[in-house]
This record gives sequence, C-alpha cells and structure tokens, in this order.
Amino acid sequence: MNTLILNHHPKQSKAIDLSAKQRFEDLKIESITNLALHCDKRMLPILANAYDMSIDGLEEKEARKLISKALLLDRYNGTTWAIKEALKAVFPTAVVKEWFNYGGEPYFFKVKVSTSEISFDERTLALLDRLILEFKNVRSVLESIEIEIESKSDSFNASVEISGEALEILPFQTTQISSKQKPSFNATGVFICEISKTNIDFKGVY
Repeated sequence: MNTLILNHHPKQSKAIDLSAKQRFEDLKIESITNLALHCDKRMLPILANAYDMSIDGLEEKEARKLISKALLLDRYNGTTWAIKEALKAVFPTAVVKEWFNYGGEPYFFKVKVSTSEISFDERTLALLDRLILEFKNVRSVLESIEIEIESKSDSFNASVEISGEALEILPFQTTQISSKQKPSFNATGVFICEISKTNIDFKGVY
C-alpha cells in the first residue's frame, strides 16, 4: 500500500497512516459485501438503517432474510404480498387471508401461522404483531391471528380397562353323608379261667 503522507506532515499523520496500512493489508477484500445474506453480521444494523428498516428483536438469521427483501418490501409496502414476505423472514408458512377470502368485513384481514419448530413466546408474538403493523396499509384492519402448532411426536396414548369378579370360598361344610357299607354281625366271647394254688404239707403222714 502506497502512502499519501509527505515528509513535512506531522508525526501523528504518519502514525495513523502506518496503522491504517497494517489494517488494510490484513483485510480480506473478497469478504467485503453489502449483501445481507453474506455480509459480516456487524453490517446488519448499518444496512437496516440504510433501508430505513427495523430489525429489533430479530435473530441474525431472521434479520438477514428481512434485509435481503428490503427493496421489494419498500416498493410493495402496504400490500398483502409485503405482509406475507415480511412474515416469511421469521415464519416461513405465514398465510394472509383477505376479507373476501373468508366472507369478512371489507378491508379486514387475517393472518395464519403454522409451525412445528418455532415456540410462541412473548418475543415471538410481539414480533409477529410488529411486522404486520409495519407493512400493512393504514386502511386495512387486522382481524385476528391464527396460530397452528404441529407436533411431530412419535408417542402414542393407549388405555386399558380390566374388569372381573372377586370370589370368596368359605370353609367346606358337610350337608349330607350317605354310607353304602353292608351290615355285619360281630360276636365277642369271653373265656374265664380260674387257677388256684394250694400248699399241702404231708409231713408226718407216713
């Protein structure tokens, strides 16, 4: 890089020139662009200000998409197309229904947003409302916002009903006894034997 500082210029100018020379030599020229989809993220607020567009509350990806459509949105601002395209920066499936599409009052319109990825918190709802109001015309009136959340859960619910009877078995009780034994006769005899023992002394008989 050639210098524009002459010998008679003050030392401060030479120091600034040397610093700028070093910064520009390290700069990658091919990365310099004002295209919103490819520029350095630090350029986004500058581009938004140049196009008189607000990106407050937008994430980087959302801001890039919105700024990339800035010229067309400015040209067709106030139309249904502009509202739809602005919303697509954040809500890709956004649909705008005008009053004659659903039999409503003249100049009224509805917005329907379907999503399975974006969670609708306070920030998202405020952003949705702001984009609509920013790109609609003064005459049109927002009647309602329909939010449709799709679930891709693979889980399923099932229910089972089991019924039955409880039986209680009481202790067994005999109600009737029937005997088929043939009659028999038994005889019992008693034999009595008496034994007596006597001691006889024959001494002196002879």
